[in-house]
Amino acid sequence: MVNPTIEQAEAIDAYGDGLDLVLQAGAGCGKSSTLKMIARSDRRRRMTYVAYNSAIAADARRSFPSNVNAKTGHGLAFDPKYGTRLKRPRQTAHQAAQAIDVRTILGIIGSTPSILTDLGGLKAMTSKIIMRKALDTVTRFCHSADDEIVQKHIPHFDGLKKSRGELVKLVLPVARAAWEDLQGEDSVLNLNHDHYLKMWALSKPTIPTDVVLLDEAQDTNDVLSAVLLAQEHAQRIAVGDSAQQIYSWRGANDALRKFATELGCPELTLSQSFRFGLAIAARANLWLRIIDAPLRLTGWEAAESTVGPLDAPDAILCRTNAGAMGIVMESLAAGRKVALVGGGGDIKRLAWAAEALQDGKPTDHPELCGFASWDDVREYAAEEDGSLEVLVKLIDEHGPERIVSAADGLVSEAQAELVVSTAHRSKGREWPAVRIHSDFRAPKPDQKNGLVVLPREEARLAYVAVTRAREQLDDTALAWVRDVTAVSE
Repeated sequence: MVNPTIEQAEAIDAYGDGLDLVLQAGAGCGKSSTLKMIARSDRRRRMTYVAYNSAIAADARRSFPSNVNAKTGHGLAFDPKYGTRLKRPRQTAHQAAQAIDVRTILGIIGSTPSILTDLGGLKAMTSKIIMRKALDTVTRFCHSADDEIVQKHIPHFDGLKKSRGELVKLVLPVARAAWEDLQGEDSVLNLNHDHYLKMWALSKPTIPTDVVLLDEAQDTNDVLSAVLLAQEHAQRIAVGDSAQQIYSWRGANDALRKFATELGCPELTLSQSFRFGLAIAARANLWLRIIDAPLRLTGWEAAESTVGPLDAPDAILCRTNAGAMGIVMESLAAGRKVALVGGGGDIKRLAWAAEALQDGKPTDHPELCGFASWDDVREYAAEEDGSLEVLVKLIDEHGPERIVSAADGLVSEAQAELVVSTAHRSKGREWPAVRIHSDFRAPKPDQKNGLVVLPREEARLAYVAVTRAREQLDDTALAWVRDVTAVSE
């Protein structure tokens, strides 16, 4: 067995003292191997390793000692009685709206209600669109530690910010009715994994274990954090990297902070990266300084790494789905075999939503549902939201049909000459040579005080992206980092 580093030895000793523990582990700093060392140091105790996803859980079952039960949060919550309901055929938002009878819930008689968009037009709120937003609301509630669905669980949608009150009146009653239906064994709506996890959490479960090992704790939803914090009979160890918290937009919170605050436990660090050398570590530390992270990385002296322009990277990491699709189309046109991490489903759904708006039809896609037409999207992108500019340019240049066709032309990663990914989907991955794409936009100076302020989560996303490279990193697109003067929450 490999000898532990000084930091790993301190973590094993803290476990041996019976302490709850928070372990901040930087990118590539051996957090999994440290957890295995802890598990092997005390094979007499039952341990539950809570993994971020099923692939990590499956790998842990193969590599951890036999006293460790490796599960995802959903795996802990699953009951075989849900099996039949989970296997139902796919249910569209339109079918769900008919099944639960949205119009009756809202007392709608006659014409379809409409609400004003931020650009002054009318957006028809069909039963399908209301149902889609209600189901998204239920999902956000399921990710929370709350006992009831309230207004804050309704997502905010681009283009519908000024008519928030009218949106709430339509969505909240349907979301509450949907949740009531889902809790019944004879529900008409389709059950999913987040639904039964929430029901399990509300039952105040006790996990039969002596030790809880929570991995990727920085991206743990509040619903699971609350369950694990309530396991007072067990020793709890949360491991992760607060600097890699990039999923707050879908309900994840930093459980490392919660554990440290609520349990009053020590917070140790793993700062020696075994993924890359000194040059890439220096780039990572630039971002860690910006977000005032609690650690700095030490590059692995045995690994050679370089930072500079790359002509032929193994992977290109993008900020947006539209940016990723632009690279895919450019590479396919050049005759290259391209893989997209996560597949082309998200891209196709965006293209179909854009096509619906171009045809004068409504869409329930979360990024575009707040717009009544494609012209509205163009106007909003140009005047208010730079994040949609890439999508508008892509759709207007190539058209939805060509984009869908390109998504269908992707190959597997094993066959690919180039792997394209959003930075979000790259988390947990690594490649020898990585280029950061130019759709990581530089923040604009504040017109009042001249400060260049970057949202903290954007800085964390850039940190994740640059730390995916093992040997070569091209972060030319992030050169603007040196102009950033402050970060915002």
